[in-house]
Amino acid sequence: MGSPKDPLLENEATDRTYYATGVLLDTTDFVAEQSYHRGRLARALSALHGIGTASGLSVTYEPHHKVSPDDPTDLAKAKEVGEIVVSPGIAIDPLGRLVEVTTKSCIRVKRWYEGQEPSKLVRRLDEHFNVGPSAVDLPEEGVVADLFLRFRVYERGWTPAMASGLYDATDAVSPARLRDGYELRLVPRGEQGQNPPSVPPSPWPLPDGGKTWPERPEENQDPATRVSDLKKAILSSWHPGRPALLDKLWSSNFLPHELRYENNLPVEDPAWVFLARVVIGVTGNADSSGRSNRTGVVAVDNEMRPFAVTVAALARWLGI
Repeated sequence: MGSPKDPLLENEATDRTYYATGVLLDTTDFVAEQSYHRGRLARALSALHGIGTASGLSVTYEPHHKVSPDDPTDLAKAKEVGEIVVSPGIAIDPLGRLVEVTTKSCIRVKRWYEGQEPSKLVRRLDEHFNVGPSAVDLPEEGVVADLFLRFRVYERGWTPAMASGLYDATDAVSPARLRDGYELRLVPRGEQGQNPPSVPPSPWPLPDGGKTWPERPEENQDPATRVSDLKKAILSSWHPGRPALLDKLWSSNFLPHELRYENNLPVEDPAWVFLARVVIGVTGNADSSGRSNRTGVVAVDNEMRPFAVTVAALARWLGI
């Protein structure tokens, strides 16, 4: 299955197809029809709900082993198949597209770890993990990696089609359907001499300066002041069109380089959604490849991610 380029990466799709009797329609007209509705929905979702996790997508670590078929009772011969698990859920990416994970998805830690370049697996002490308070049972030393999610389109089925391109053909085919899907990437934060980067703050300013209720300045407890601050935040919250947004993503200091560039060229779609920071426990000893030996401890910080807060979530929080 291929992954064709999403038309929403190319334009804002604000032109609607105009229908009139006797007008001939071709492929571009139907693509424009789909792109308009998808583009308007994406614009509305990003403006009304924000970017990030909207529902589900909890990331956990499930430690388990696969016993040897020769001797199922000998646990010493069991192979580690511990997995980082992403539960089903929905996110809104930086372009406003819905990214849905419909079934449980897994990344095997051993296979991932042994597939990374040793130079990128930087061993850090726990004070340099840069995780939040939700991450518990942290190892004393570990390798930090970030888990990202991205919208991806997959071609489905094939149907006969008229040939296109430089040569004529009688057996040309085309995808019958396009399926909205997703891609997961776990990327090591391998910046030598630097702590893993912090997640960019929400563009929405806090009217209380980020302080808890007892610490809030007296003037910010005034309802009129808070309403005024909210209105000012709304007036300054408009985000630019797609070309400017893509430029911002390509120059992001938070997204890993390999998610933004390939062969020193910008990737077509850098609209990744950050899900979780993962810490893989290691020791000071290394194997023959130079990778630090793992301890089997894996910690996950689920709450560093951005959240797209829905009306349903706010209603539940308010007890409605």
